[in-house]
Amino acid sequence: MAQYQSISEKDLSSVFKVERKNEKLVLKYPSGRNTIQFADPFVFDEDVGALAGLMPDGSLIRDLRRIYFCQKKEYAKIILFGSLLKRLFSPSNRIFIRQGKGAFDVYINSQTLAMFFYKVLNIPKSDEQMDVPGWVFNSPDSVKISYLRQAFAMEGTILKRLYEIRFITKDYDFAVSIQRLLLQLGISSVVKERMGGTHRTLQYRISIYGKQNFSLFRKIGFDIPFHKERFNQLLVKHKILP
Repeated sequence: MAQYQSISEKDLSSVFKVERKNEKLVLKYPSGRNTIQFADPFVFDEDVGALAGLMPDGSLIRDLRRIYFCQKKEYAKIILFGSLLKRLFSPSNRIFIRQGKGAFDVYINSQTLAMFFYKVLNIPKSDEQMDVPGWVFNSPDSVKISYLRQAFAMEGTILKRLYEIRFITKDYDFAVSIQRLLLQLGISSVVKERMGGTHRTLQYRISIYGKQNFSLFRKIGFDIPFHKERFNQLLVKHKILP
């Protein structure tokens, strides 16, 4: 069974200024003004998997000074994103939540945290292609599931006719990575090209079909009410027992 991935003070000190305070590590990027802190070593657990899984709907601003996450419908995801940042990193600066035109967003201005996302969590910048961080593939299944649950909450859907679970992305490498991660959990899928979106651009669709795959997908599941209800309908249609 795979072990939790982790990173220790020794490895972190090659990028950050590191101090010990009350049995925790306090990190600051040399040119940054704010700090983050956590226990030593930092463990890539289910919460970290969930945070990384939310990032396809977020943005690591390319100057690496801000982390941003936006939602039009699911305000609960705004709260989840902010609470994960606070619980995992105890940042010294404020996490902002605001309402814009038809959407909510949460963001934090922290070069230290942004550099941690980029250098340690392997989250791509906003001007780079999205991909599944490498450490997810080497983590326990519970972390993979946590990542995929949030990723599918952001970019997944279930067709109205209840014959397909679908995931859409504009990045081919990300599509293939999602397919590979699903396969590590025994779930087969197909990657197809499609034209879609507001401006009719090339996208990639990861499609999951069949009773066996639907049954295995239960361990990932959906936590957004609409998707959750439709997934339950899919299970009933295909006579998949609880």
